[in-house]
Amino acid sequence: MNRVKYLIVPAISLFLAVSFNYADVIGKTDTGIQAVAEPILDGILSGLATTNYEKYTKDFDVMLKEMVSEAKFGEMSRQINGSIGKQQSRKYLCFLNKEGMTVVLWKAKFDNTNDDVLIKLVISKKEDECFVSGIWFQ
Repeated sequence: MNRVKYLIVPAISLFLAVSFNYADVIGKTDTGIQAVAEPILDGILSGLATTNYEKYTKDFDVMLKEMVSEAKFGEMSRQINGSIGKQQSRKYLCFLNKEGMTVVLWKAKFDNTNDDVLIKLVISKKEDECFVSGIWFQ
């Protein structure tokens, strides 16, 4: 089976370069990071599984919402749900704090593939609110 690789945000590097000036990491411990990131990822995965754009983008920052329009989301969710399916389980792996962003990684199982799927979520804090600036399923 082909490896599933989805880049949800093709221009993320441009956004990251712009956002370094005002973003902050979301924590410095596994416990703190998980307390913020797990509910955010739950919402994203629930929105993806049910093709609910509002739920999927609830925690996205402004730039990411502009890049993932409702029309693009519909097609993307059909492709992902058809290819890897719905999440069955996941295990938190680690986080990296880099240049004002927190990158959180999980190993996940989905129902349409026997392969492990790496979930990569990029979150930052701006004015005491946490926002998603990128998500990948690899």
